[in-house]
Amino acid sequence: MTETRSLGCLRLVVLVGTVEKVLQHALTALFVLVEIPGIGTPDIGTRFDLSNPTMAVLNIAYALLFVWALIPAAKRSISGYRLVLFLALLDIALEFIFHGLFFITVSVLVSTLISLCIIPFVRVRGDS
Repeated sequence: MTETRSLGCLRLVVLVGTVEKVLQHALTALFVLVEIPGIGTPDIGTRFDLSNPTMAVLNIAYALLFVWALIPAAKRSISGYRLVLFLALLDIALEFIFHGLFFITVSVLVSTLISLCIIPFVRVRGDS
């Protein structure tokens, strides 16, 4: 059965959003470690007292997890989509933990978009 156009659009949003998450966490790790004039250090919240190297390692690990999920998702694997969904929802929760509830960031918006686009797709794929 051929894929519908709407599922193709959803897949594209999920894949592009996941690539954005990889880049976001990789660049956050870089900017936490290396001070670049004009860019500054990322705001990682004030709820936890973590060193910059620790934050960099956590962001690199998270970027690698998104890459790990992206590869099977790009091959249209249901497990890849589920892992992307889990990581996106975890990203939202962690943003709220680090910054406080209702502190809406671009990261929260992108993860929400990924989640909303992937849920209907996972339901359609899971029903077959």
